[in-house]
Amino acid sequence: MQMENWTVHCGRSGLVTTVELLNEVFQYFIQLWSQQVEARKEREAREQSLYRYHTQTHGDGLNEDERDEKDIASRFPSFEHVS
Repeated sequence: MQMENWTVHCGRSGLVTTVELLNEVFQYFIQLWSQQVEARKEREAREQSLYRYHTQTHGDGLNEDERDEKDIASRFPSFEHVS
């Protein structure tokens, strides 16, 4: 199969060969693909940061775990020290 060297009239630069046109099309697709890859990496990084554990302290100076333990201890009596 023999490929003919076609030319296409392009308004901005006159005549463009088939190879040049294909090169521009492929460059455009590569650019779009690169942008999508970069956007996906940024989205994945944001999603990963959502699952990080952040210790929060508030007015009482306790973090969440200490506050939960204190809350549970206040709701349920401990009979360990009963004689």
